[in-house]
Amino acid sequence: MMLRSAILVCLFSTATAALLPAQDKAGFDPTKAEIAPIGLPSPYDKFLGLDQVLNLTYEDWKAVYGEIARDVDVAKYSDETDIALALGVKIADGVMSIKARDVQGLNDCSKQIEDLAKKLGVKDEEMSRAKTVRAHANKGEWLQVFMELGFLQTDIMKSLRAQGNAGRRSLIISAGWMQGLHYTAFVVKKHYSAAVSNYLREPLLVDAMKKDLMSLPPAVKDSSKVATIVTEMGNIYGIVNIPIEGSIPKEGVDKLLDASKAIVEKIVSN
Repeated sequence: MMLRSAILVCLFSTATAALLPAQDKAGFDPTKAEIAPIGLPSPYDKFLGLDQVLNLTYEDWKAVYGEIARDVDVAKYSDETDIALALGVKIADGVMSIKARDVQGLNDCSKQIEDLAKKLGVKDEEMSRAKTVRAHANKGEWLQVFMELGFLQTDIMKSLRAQGNAGRRSLIISAGWMQGLHYTAFVVKKHYSAAVSNYLREPLLVDAMKKDLMSLPPAVKDSSKVATIVTEMGNIYGIVNIPIEGSIPKEGVDKLLDASKAIVEKIVSN
């Protein structure tokens, strides 16, 4: 409950800032406007929504984590594209380990996230929060774990952006979202109803991620793993592009689960 409350406070604070009187805001200069890149999507909002309708326990989520999470052998990764994709998967696993309150799982995710980020050139001082995440998890301080993992992800993405390689960001986001879909589709299939299937609806994000991947340099875009993701993004879009109050049939949920599972397995089987 504390963790959910903290998330709601953050959302309320953002909304409140948007309602400040115009004179309290800096003037807007349209000549300096930029299109913001896609933020790192988190499956946590879906997990909270599913909690509301399914009343799942921490043990239920821990079982889901045990079924879906995938370890990566960081030492085997040398290709930058493969590393970025694996990092995205482990970030999603880290979010789920928090939802499941799985201390060992969170420790493992945090270490693998740290090691993969180092291979992408993120410096030790930019990942100091990784040890803080593990320390709070070992004490059962899950609110602090949630916040620190979020800060760690932000620090990593800022470092990668500062290096001038936006392509890695797109890869991390797409892979992380795909593992989040893997988790969500698994839960939706197990507890299927038309209303629950609506939590898989994300056509705008899927379309944006596909466009980002298509804009990558040919050497990256045409690599086996990325090409597979791009192809499946098109298929996934056709399934999740439903009306706002619509639903996805059982066979559609099955296809989403199978596609996301196959892609994640391809990413981690380096």
